[in-house]
Amino acid sequence: MNTVNLTLVVLFLATFLAATAVSARMLPEDIEQQVHDTLIYEFNTRSPESRIEATINPVNPALDLPRCQTPLEISLPFNSGQRVTAKVTCHAPSFWSLFVTAQIKQLVDVIVTSRPLARNTRIAPSDIRIVEQDVIRMNGDYFTREQDLVGKQVRRPMGSDQIISSRMVEHALTVSRGDQVSLESRRGSLVIRTSGIALEDGLTGEQIRVRNEQTGIEIRAVITAPGVVQVP
Repeated sequence: MNTVNLTLVVLFLATFLAATAVSARMLPEDIEQQVHDTLIYEFNTRSPESRIEATINPVNPALDLPRCQTPLEISLPFNSGQRVTAKVTCHAPSFWSLFVTAQIKQLVDVIVTSRPLARNTRIAPSDIRIVEQDVIRMNGDYFTREQDLVGKQVRRPMGSDQIISSRMVEHALTVSRGDQVSLESRRGSLVIRTSGIALEDGLTGEQIRVRNEQTGIEIRAVITAPGVVQVP
């Protein structure tokens, strides 16, 4: 065998052995892809209305792990908001395991403010809009439908483009203390109306104190509509 042919044989064997070695070990990108797919599936199952994005922190390329001959077992023992840790385990031909960390985004179309809103503002359609936001830390405390917010009252000041949670709003008062109200008293089909002054805040269906403007007498009446109360 001449020198040229011998050199070719050596190169071929070196290439073959290198390829064999690579195929016999677990490639970091294969682990990362399987962790990525598992995370997307898991979080989509938890929140099917969401669009999930997962960024996998690179697996150390220096790790020399035998290629797994069975499907990798991937569990999620640690989950702290956006940061997730996956445990990757191989059972054959030899046992090995490692932890892979990732960053998760849970993107949902939610209601945000379209402008700054002061306390006690009654929310109108022009005050809010729908945008896609990462809500991974909000534990579901957000609104996705405009009709669930329009008419509610702001409990504390909010800035522009702020996700609105249930703690930030409340049912708007039907009657406020100091409002002039129509005081109704029903006797069968007869309705007697006079004017009064609300002495308390209240919502529809609540009973508040009202002062009859004609007699000055304080009574209790049920709020039936904005500006209208009825003597029980």
